[in-house]
Amino acid sequence: MTSHLFRLELRLLVRERAAWVLLALFAAALGYGLWNGGRVAGRQREAAAAIAQDTEAFQAQVRQHLGQQAIDPKAIAGRGTMAVLPPAPLPLLATGQSDLSPGHEAVVLWRLADSGDTRSELENPSHLLAGRFDLAFVLVWLFPLFLLALVYDLMAGDRESGTLRLALAQGVTPWRWMARRALARSLPMLILAALATLTAGFFGGSGGTGTRLVLALAVVLAYGLFWVALAIAVNAVARSAASAATSLGAAWVLLVLVAPTLLNVAVETLYPTPSRPELVAAGRKASGEAEKRGGELLNSFYRDHPELAPPGQQADFAAQHLTVQTEVGRAVEPVRQKFDEQLARQQTAVGQWRFLSPAIAMHEALTDLAGTGYWRHRAFREQVGGLRQAVSAFFTPRIHKRESITMSDFDQLPRFEFREEPAGVWMGRVLASLAGMLALAGALGVWAWRSLRPGRLGLLSA
Repeated sequence: MTSHLFRLELRLLVRERAAWVLLALFAAALGYGLWNGGRVAGRQREAAAAIAQDTEAFQAQVRQHLGQQAIDPKAIAGRGTMAVLPPAPLPLLATGQSDLSPGHEAVVLWRLADSGDTRSELENPSHLLAGRFDLAFVLVWLFPLFLLALVYDLMAGDRESGTLRLALAQGVTPWRWMARRALARSLPMLILAALATLTAGFFGGSGGTGTRLVLALAVVLAYGLFWVALAIAVNAVARSAASAATSLGAAWVLLVLVAPTLLNVAVETLYPTPSRPELVAAGRKASGEAEKRGGELLNSFYRDHPELAPPGQQADFAAQHLTVQTEVGRAVEPVRQKFDEQLARQQTAVGQWRFLSPAIAMHEALTDLAGTGYWRHRAFREQVGGLRQAVSAFFTPRIHKRESITMSDFDQLPRFEFREEPAGVWMGRVLASLAGMLALAGALGVWAWRSLRPGRLGLLSA
């Protein structure tokens, strides 16, 4: 009997023109999200490839030159060492922070104390604030709306029209009847969302992303299951189709719009970050004071490091600049460290409270799986900091002692190689988000099942 109801509901859905319009619009939104995300990912891949090619050419040039004669370290230090974040594993799934955080940085010895944010100031700030229209945007924001448009009236309309008694007189329990209807009406949307997710993995993923793609598919389906369970729970008590639609619309606004905004305001209030003007002002102040005391700082440096003092020669401008820069970096570091610590606290708080809204858990999981989330970009920034230390440790002693770089030093030249976050770390965050959404969906399902027990048939059909 229940399988007959499922097939009947599918046939009724096929005859609804509004359903076909909704499916077409959702498919178009998914397609545009994939295409737009692909453009961003394509530009990033091209930039990374161009930088890698340029770096290889420069290293070949240096190696060839060293085969003939030694090189002044200032010549190589001025060129800089490029640090490039490799392309994300699943870039079509979510743009994430890839349009906010730079994916490459030139670590130059003379600018080690400068800010590492090299993103162009010409980027449209409204785009940076709202985010890209990518697949994650469609799945987090629009997917629930299209899904609820098909499943908002599972029982409330029949209760309002008085046909619920006739439907339940066929011998099927209210729970099974509503569950079959919900499955039949939500299945097309779920299939489209799953196909778009698989497309993002098959056509935009790099090697070894099978686990990420499986988890992404599970997260998307769990998110859809939550909204279907919410529709079932609302229909279990709603007395009319209008009240069911109003309740579900209010739930979407609360969970997708209001809750993330309130959480963002709360974490920024609890853990405020220093402003960039404050960082710039601290750098300028420290730079001005250090330049006035340049000679004094250099003499103090040579007293602490006599092994680096040039024998029988007066220190040149480069040595003094490096000493001044070290002092500037020391003065600015507390502000920069506070900024990073507060930002990490904000992200940790969001991770702890993301279950207040399945939309937050969904977005965090998708960006983690795509490799465009906060934690991967944070790892990149931390490793760039390690590269700065390596560049300073390699070039600074040679410049102070005026030693040339020879062929024996070529293999010791600082190079950047990004180390990915251990799989168990990001997988733990994703599985926690997945478990949270399934738990919320399960709780709604249990509540709806209790409300639809046959013992309450009189109340349901009243």
